[in-house]
Amino acid sequence: MRVVARNFRRRGGEIDIVARDGDVLVFVEVRFREEVAHGAPEETVTPVKRRRIASAARAYLSTISPADWKEARFDVAAVEGSGPASVIRYYRNAFDANGKIL
Repeated sequence: MRVVARNFRRRGGEIDIVARDGDVLVFVEVRFREEVAHGAPEETVTPVKRRRIASAARAYLSTISPADWKEARFDVAAVEGSGPASVIRYYRNAFDANGKIL
């Protein structure tokens, strides 16, 4: 994947990373937790958060030409810990444009 934008903000939502994976535009939500005592980082991507991300993605799509993308997906990157002991879990196609988990 190639990153094309970072921290895209619009009223009501933000996208951490916008990337291209071939012809697919990928909206990536990155969640971090130093410690998992209160749950895993991916658990913080709530239904409300997913809807806000989808709303921001629609706003992003309105800023580019329809010819610039064929399809889009929503991924989640969950990072636990820091330094060399950190663990990264990546969820490809984690939810749809309505915020529903796939």
